[in-house]
Parts: sequence; C-alpha cells; structure tokens
Amino acid sequence: MKTKLRLDQVAKSYGPVRALRPTTLDVPEGEFLTLLGPSGSGKSTLLQILAGLTACDQGDVWIDGRLSTDTPPHDRGVGLIFQNYALFPHLTVAQNIAFPLEMRRLPRAEIDRRVTRMLEVVQLPHVGDRLPRELSGGQQQRVAFARCSVYEPSIILMDEPLGALDKRLRDDMQTEIRRLHKELGATILYVTHDQEEAMAMSDRICLMNDGGIAQLGTPSEIYFRPRSVFAAEFVGHANFIAPASDRANSKCMVRPENIRILEEAERADTVIDAILEDTIMLGAFSRHVARSVTGERLVAVNWSEEKGTTHRPGEAIRLGWDACDTVHLAAEAGR
Repeated sequence: MKTKLRLDQVAKSYGPVRALRPTTLDVPEGEFLTLLGPSGSGKSTLLQILAGLTACDQGDVWIDGRLSTDTPPHDRGVGLIFQNYALFPHLTVAQNIAFPLEMRRLPRAEIDRRVTRMLEVVQLPHVGDRLPRELSGGQQQRVAFARCSVYEPSIILMDEPLGALDKRLRDDMQTEIRRLHKELGATILYVTHDQEEAMAMSDRICLMNDGGIAQLGTPSEIYFRPRSVFAAEFVGHANFIAPASDRANSKCMVRPENIRILEEAERADTVIDAILEDTIMLGAFSRHVARSVTGERLVAVNWSEEKGTTHRPGEAIRLGWDACDTVHLAAEAGR
C-alpha cells in the first residue's frame, strides 16, 4: 500500500520542555489514524508539524513522496479541522464551503459543482443559504468537514473536532465522520484524548505518552494486547494482579469483562478469593467491585440480569478467568 505520509525522526522542544521525542511514523494512503494520548503527550505538536504550523527541530516530513519539511502550510495539500469549526459567521454555508476554492481561483461553474456535491456528501443539501449560527453543533461540524474536503487535500488533519459536543451528538458524529472517510477515501489523522472515540473510529491508533509513541496498532491490538502498563491503563479499564511467580519486574493484567464471579462448582484457570464491595448496575452491564484477600482491588463487568445479582456487598466470592485472558506486562519505572 502506498505511503501517504512519513515522519522520519521528527522532534520538537520548547526551551527546556521536550514536546516531541524523535518520532518515526508511516501512514498508508486512505487510512484513518488516530493520535491518542493524555494532555502533553505530544499529539497536537505532531499534528501542527504535519500541517506546517510548527517547525520541527530535527527530522523530515514527507507527503506523497515529496520532502515537505520546509513547505509552507498552503502548499502542503493538507486540510485542517479544529474543535471550534472556524466558520466565517458572516458567510452562508455555501460561501464557507466555496471559500478555499475561490482562494485557488477555480472557475465559478466548478466551484458551484463542488459545493453542491459536498453539501450532498455531508447530507446537508438544503442549508446552503443559511448562516452558521442557524445550524446545530453537529451540522456546523459537517460544514467544517465539507469546507476542508472540497478542494481535495492529500490529508485531512482533525484536532479534537468533537470536543465541544455533548455525548449523544459526539456518538452520532463519530459515525458520520467514519461514513465520510469511507465515501471520500481520504487519509485522516485525528487527534483526541478520548479512548472510546479512538476505538470507535480508527483503522489504527497511535498511542502517545511523554512526547513519544507508546504503541501503534489496531484498536483490537492495543486493547487486548497492550505492551505497557500505560497502554493497559489508558485504553479501557484494567485489573493488575501480582504474577504467581516471584517476578518483581512484571505485572499481570486482566480486562474486567474477562473476570467472572464463579458459582460454587464452577472452575477457571485462575481463581482468586475476594470480598464483594459493591455492585453497580449500568444498564446492559453490571460492574462488580471486589477486594482480594491479598488486598488487590478487582473489577468484573458482566451482563446484567433483570432479577439482579444474588451476591451482596460484604459476601465472600470467588473470581476467575481463563489463562488466555491474562496479559503479562513489564513493570514500568514509578509504577
């Protein structure tokens, strides 16, 4: 598959603060790659370097096989979408979408054709004459996507674009952006700190921490086979258990949905005696919080039953899971 974007040992510091350690990353054409990580992990710095808004201290940026490290933003063929949409309030929706085409001096007939098509692509064919303030947050975000895509950039960069929306609208827009990605075939780099957003939308996730890449892989790979304690904790929920062998430099991790409360005759590869502290009903699922006899806090997530659980807080229980669900991790400094 053709490489659309390549970062080669790119790094950035702001005075004594190291924002991005030397980083190498290849992005195939048409991929939806999410840069996921906590605040200060380097994801936004990396995106700004790609866009040409920030110069790197070392390394090179390649776009479509061309060295683009010193190429100005307007010549990179890269589209940008931010959290605040950045729509012109005094222009109509159609005029907003047409703006980048007018700056490139395309013929009026071609501008009108592309604007009409993009309004159809984002499923807003009848709002071209409205002003941005007359639209909902989700509609404004779709207009921002249309304006960014209308001039057919090589890459679309999205920096926390759904951060200002409520949860229900965010969920709807995640589906919408995935649809647009598939329809347009665009290469998208998407920045977020929201793990669920990254899991729902990405072909691959670039998990970042402390200015570098902690793990790169599909959502399934990162969730089920994290390579570090940080990855296990940041993506999803994790239970950490001391290994059966006396290995001070390792930890065992089990996801809550893989732990079950064992009935009297039930068996499992690993069994731990515990005291149930609480059960929280979350709709389709219930979360059981327990404390092992050695003091470890364990959380199990299982399907809810209409009649409720038969186990009560303070009750002695047995927790169990299969050997294949245990992930062995090397211990990290300070953890």
